[in-house]
Amino acid sequence: MADAYTRIADAIVPSVYAQYSFEEHVQSLDIYQAGILFSDPAIASKLSMGGRSVDMPGWKDLGNDPSEPVNDDPADSIEMKKIGARREVAARNVRAQAWGIPDLTSILAGDDPQKLIVRRQTDYWQRANKLTLLGILKGVLADNIANDGSDLVRVTGASIVDTDIIEAAYLMGDRADKFKTIWMHSKQMKALKLADLIDYVPSSEQGGPLIPYYMGLRAVVDDDIPVAGGVYTAFMFKDKAILWNELPVNTEGGPLEFDRKPRQGHGGGVTEMVGRRHFCSAQNHLAPPRNFSWHQIARFQRPLKVVPAPAS
Repeated sequence: MADAYTRIADAIVPSVYAQYSFEEHVQSLDIYQAGILFSDPAIASKLSMGGRSVDMPGWKDLGNDPSEPVNDDPADSIEMKKIGARREVAARNVRAQAWGIPDLTSILAGDDPQKLIVRRQTDYWQRANKLTLLGILKGVLADNIANDGSDLVRVTGASIVDTDIIEAAYLMGDRADKFKTIWMHSKQMKALKLADLIDYVPSSEQGGPLIPYYMGLRAVVDDDIPVAGGVYTAFMFKDKAILWNELPVNTEGGPLEFDRKPRQGHGGGVTEMVGRRHFCSAQNHLAPPRNFSWHQIARFQRPLKVVPAPAS
């Protein structure tokens, strides 16, 4: 892909004394406040020693074998049981993005876009990491469909009803009530609102926004949710479902590096900026007390006609 620079045509050249401003992208970052992601300093410590990934071995829970009555026969020994192990892997992600600002752009715009780029790094990487997370989730969904007979996918057809959420949750059996959050597209939320199926709970923050809930699940709305062929995908999560560790960028250039190109722009000069982030992510499938699953998925298909569940 060819390099792209912020040129004069991409900026607003204001009148004298006018204030230069910019319009932020409107994207939901509620997923970061919903309790789905968690970090583990031990994983970050292991990755600091190098490598593409780190193994996270853990013990499975004890089985559900019933206890047995004892007797007084010395020759009767109770059968021994074993405990199983589980091997999980946290993958290292090394990501970068670059921006170029010709000096003439700053002069004519009356403001320095370089300062804006620096100031918006945190917000940009939140959005970029969210897209990476969605890519991971899409991969888990595709793997479950291809290799596990869609045993953790609920295809709802052309409507959203309360019973669909119940059916999806109970794909996890007696752990169905562990789900805390549903991540959905705004068109799904619109359909649920029109059917008056959304409840609002005040946040703990003084004067904070009301938090939407659907059937006891915190609803996070985001238009970056996958949509393909008229099919809208919603994800259901338990608390602390995904391990997500930010790692230090210990390369020579660091997390944000600047490079001057004085000859570019026919001598006008260009400043290039490269932002970098290192992180690791993994499905939280470790032994208790962190035994959660995050690939519970419900698929909602358009047209989004909501049919309320029948009264009991």
